Amino acid sequence: MAWKALEGRRAEWESLLDEAKAFAQRVRQALGEARVYLYGSVARGVFNVESDIDLLVVSPHLPKDPLERFTFLQRLNPGRVEARGLTPEEFARLRAKGALWWLEGALEL
Repeated sequence: MAWKALEGRRAEWESLLDEAKAFAQRVRQALGEARVYLYGSVARGVFNVESDIDLLVVSPHLPKDPLERFTFLQRLNPGRVEARGLTPEEFARLRAKGALWWLEGALEL
């Protein structure tokens, strides 16, 4: 019986991963160059029914204005994705400061 529960959990994770990959594809279609990272509970495999899909989009083509950037990413999101966006410069600066600790264990899509 335990294997059935594990099998169901694996299927749930794969479904969430597929949704994340679909979002990453929409981002790349809209922006061209973009790196997309899955982080948080889904990346760690400790998600629950209320978990969102945490993604970080890094692209030089994101809107510079934070509100426009947020709105742009939300328009690409028909589901449970919670996306943040950074330019490569912002990403490098935050990484150098050690401020991207929350990306530990992230999967690049």
